[in-house]
Amino acid sequence: MIYITKCNEACEVYSRVVGYLRPVQNWNIGKKEEFKDRKEYSLEKALKDSQEKYRSLVDVIPFGVIELNREGLITSVNKQVLKILDCTQKDLIDKHFTDINILKNEDLKNYFNLFDYAVNGKRELPAEIEFHDKSGNSVYIELNYYINKKDDEVKSVHIIINNITDRKKIEDEVNYLRFHDQLTGLFNRSYFDEEIKRLNTERQLPLSIIIGDINGLKVINDAFGNDEGDRLLKIVSGIFKKVCRKEDIIARYGEDEFAVLLPGTSKELALEIENRIKEMCARVSRKEFPFLLSLGVSTRENNKQKFSEVIISAKDSMYRNKLISGKSTPSGVVFSLIDSLLGNGYETKEHAKRVEKMAGELGQALKLPKSKMDELSMLASLHDLGKIAIPDDILKDKEKLSREDWDIIKNYPEIGYNIAKSSFKFSHIADYILYHHERWDGSGYPMKLKGEDIPLLSRIMAIIDTYDVMRSGRFYKKTLNKDDAIKELRKCSGKQFDPALVEEFISTIEE
Repeated sequence: MIYITKCNEACEVYSRVVGYLRPVQNWNIGKKEEFKDRKEYSLEKALKDSQEKYRSLVDVIPFGVIELNREGLITSVNKQVLKILDCTQKDLIDKHFTDINILKNEDLKNYFNLFDYAVNGKRELPAEIEFHDKSGNSVYIELNYYINKKDDEVKSVHIIINNITDRKKIEDEVNYLRFHDQLTGLFNRSYFDEEIKRLNTERQLPLSIIIGDINGLKVINDAFGNDEGDRLLKIVSGIFKKVCRKEDIIARYGEDEFAVLLPGTSKELALEIENRIKEMCARVSRKEFPFLLSLGVSTRENNKQKFSEVIISAKDSMYRNKLISGKSTPSGVVFSLIDSLLGNGYETKEHAKRVEKMAGELGQALKLPKSKMDELSMLASLHDLGKIAIPDDILKDKEKLSREDWDIIKNYPEIGYNIAKSSFKFSHIADYILYHHERWDGSGYPMKLKGEDIPLLSRIMAIIDTYDVMRSGRFYKKTLNKDDAIKELRKCSGKQFDPALVEEFISTIEE
């Protein structure tokens, strides 16, 4: 056993204690005649002192000691025994070691039943045993013994009991982490590969595998932070746990990959399980977090197939499905986030269309080059992308926003910047998204830019977006008619907005 050495060390320590104290008693007894003339010497007192020292020392050692006489009766126990076995001296003293009422644990009884054989046969009998105390808690103990002999005759036996409950808990945690992914609680890649070897037999055929990959996890980590990426991994792992069967082996196969081994499962049934995973992902994605999981299935149907080829086939299927979905790239993930944003009831497609139309008209009036017009059109679609990360309870159905709510909302330009920056297709407008809430007088956010330090397209978007919000209304802002909205723009001109752009914009909408 792993911890026999530790228990043997306890026995060695105990033997030293006995070896040190027993000679004191023998010395006192053996020298009785020599000291009989000394009135101050009291044999009885010395023996009593020696026994008290022996008992005190045995009581403070960190393991339990049960002393048996040659008939097998328990003559003494130290305090650790009473603590470990959760009993009193009355439960143990003068009882035969095979007939202790509190030992209801079968493993513990079996140990003591074999004890007499082990002592007479001069054989070691180490053991690790789990039992439950009176409160129902699991207790793990390690047992061994020390034999006290004289002239090859057993005089007494000391059973050494070591409480290893804390150590076993640490062992269990280490073993758990050895085979499990710490974040999701699923099996890890190492365990999964070992299970493939174990299950790769004719008896388990057909043996199917499902490989899954979260599209754009890096985009989500960059945009929302690693905590949100971790939350998504937990969400997906929860879906696999709910859909798959008890006998299926689910593992986190890579950073954003999952794998499921399905023993005794045909490809048809594996495809049904794949569809159930897809359906649950779609439901959860709409409710919890916008994501897409690409899946692939393959089956080993005979011994001629190598399982490595089956895994490759499943991955190829997954990659094909990813390409078909059109959302395998960071840009595809961004489009998925846009769809989720426009469909959540706060930012509508109509709002995006109106902003894009007004931005095009103002861009033409400013005679912007085609490259800038294209960027402005894209900015109109993506300027509020960061709101995808703002909780619905803040963006919807709230009569009044608190200061804390506004602090959260003000993070969305940076989130939108991170999302756009993660995609090569949108990275060139990331700065415009970041700065479209800056103010002409420098009181905006997030960078407190002022005047023409604010990019032109960001200044344009600030005016158009604010105008459309005033005209269409929000739960925190009443709807204004066109004249009142124009008055509000002029009121904020030179403070919130570029004054020249305000007048140019008013000219375009009046026409």
